[in-house]
Amino acid sequence: MNVTFLIGNGFDLNLGLKTRFRDFYDYYLKQESPNRTVKAFKEELSENLENWSDLEIVLGQYASNFNKSSEKKFISLLDDIQDSLADYIDKEDVEFTIAEGDRKKIYSDLFAPETYLTLREQESFLAYKKQFIATHWYIDAVVFNYTKAFERVLSWNGKQLNISTRIVGSSSLSNVVKSIEHIHGTTSSDMILGVNDSSQINNEQLGGSTETVRAMVKTEININAGTLRDRRCTASLEKADLICIYGMSLGDTDRYWWQTIAKKLKSSNTRLIIFAKSGEITARRSYRSQNIKDAIINTLLSHSNLTEDEKLRIGKQIFVCLNSNMFKATIILPEKEISKPASLLAIEQIPS
Repeated sequence: MNVTFLIGNGFDLNLGLKTRFRDFYDYYLKQESPNRTVKAFKEELSENLENWSDLEIVLGQYASNFNKSSEKKFISLLDDIQDSLADYIDKEDVEFTIAEGDRKKIYSDLFAPETYLTLREQESFLAYKKQFIATHWYIDAVVFNYTKAFERVLSWNGKQLNISTRIVGSSSLSNVVKSIEHIHGTTSSDMILGVNDSSQINNEQLGGSTETVRAMVKTEININAGTLRDRRCTASLEKADLICIYGMSLGDTDRYWWQTIAKKLKSSNTRLIIFAKSGEITARRSYRSQNIKDAIINTLLSHSNLTEDEKLRIGKQIFVCLNSNMFKATIILPEKEISKPASLLAIEQIPS
C-alpha cells in the first residue's frame, strides 16, 4: 500500500511553533530597511494587517502597484520578504525532541490515520484498506513547510525509515517511511514563496513577464530549481492508494496539487483523508459537522475541472476528520546551560 501525506503549516502550529504569516508580520515590520519600495509595502501592510492572512495570494494582488519599468523593484520586494521570512523561520525552527511515547503515537498515526474517523467512516475505510493487508506499506511525505519539524518528530536522518513489522500469515511485512520532500524548499535552499500560476499575478505586464513568473510562480520556480522534487512529489501522488492532507488550507496558491489529487481520484479507487480544524463542535449536535465536512470537500474539488457528476462520485472517496489529535505531541526544548560566575568556578575547583 502506498500512502502519500501532504503536510502543511498546521503540523508546525500543532507543535506550538509560531509560523503563521501573522506571526511573521510582527517581526517583519520591526526590521529597518532603506529601500523605498519595501518601506511603502510595510506601510500598506501595517495599515491592513487583517487583509493579509494569505501573504502569497495578496502579493499577487500587490503586483498591480508596479509596471514593466518598475519590475525589478517588485522582484526586490519579493526577495526582501522571502529573506526576512527565512530569517524569522530559522528563529522558530529550533532543535527539539519529543517523548518516545509521543513518537510511537505519531508512527501509529502515519499507518493508521483512519483511527480518527467516525465508526461508520472507519467501517467503510477499513473495507477498502483490507485489500492491502498482505502488502508492505510505504509512506511518502510532501511537506509544504520550510521547517524541519516533521523530520525531527519522526527522528528522520534522510534515509528510508523502517517503523515496524506486521506478521500476516507466514509473511513478514514492513511499515516504512520511504521519503520526505520539501516541495517549497527550505530556508537554506530553493525556498519558494509565490502563487500557483500567472493568472494570480494581478498585473498583465508582470504576469506575462518571464522574469516575474520565474520569481513568483511556484511550478515555474520548481522547474528552474532543477531538483526534480516536483516530479517526485507528483509521482508519489499518482501511485498512491491513500492520500492524507494534514494542516493545509486548500488555498488557491497550491491549486496545482488539488488538481493533481482530483485527477488521481477520478482515475482510480484511491481514498483521500483530509485532516482539518474547525470551530468548536458541540457533542450534542456532532452530526451537524457533516455540513462542515461537505464544505471542505467542495473547496478541494472547486479547484478542479471536474463535472458536477464527477465531483459527486469522487466525493464518496473522500473522508474529512475535524479537530483530531492526529500528530499531537509535546516538544522538549534543550535545556540552556547557565554560565557560572568565575568566582564560583574557582571555588568549585578548590580540593576538599
